[in-house]
Amino acid sequence: MCREGVDLVTLKVSLKQEADRLRLEQDHLRQWAALAANVNLEDISRKLQEGYRGLSEAEGLLREAVSELAEAQMGGDGDAGITVTPV
Repeated sequence: MCREGVDLVTLKVSLKQEADRLRLEQDHLRQWAALAANVNLEDISRKLQEGYRGLSEAEGLLREAVSELAEAQMGGDGDAGITVTPV
């Protein structure tokens, strides 16, 4: 979701919230993978673990983006008129 004129702070906060949601989903996937393994559904467990790794990578990328936005904000780029427009 994107709005015209989104500033760095809004973008940073939104991405951090998304990273937090991904962390929660990772926890859920880890639990479901363990349950699947416990009932001898190894193929399902393996796929859930792959999903976990994918979410973990996505979360890491989001956290990197948040860090870069924080650096840009501290560097003064937040006042440089940077906006995000929908594509």
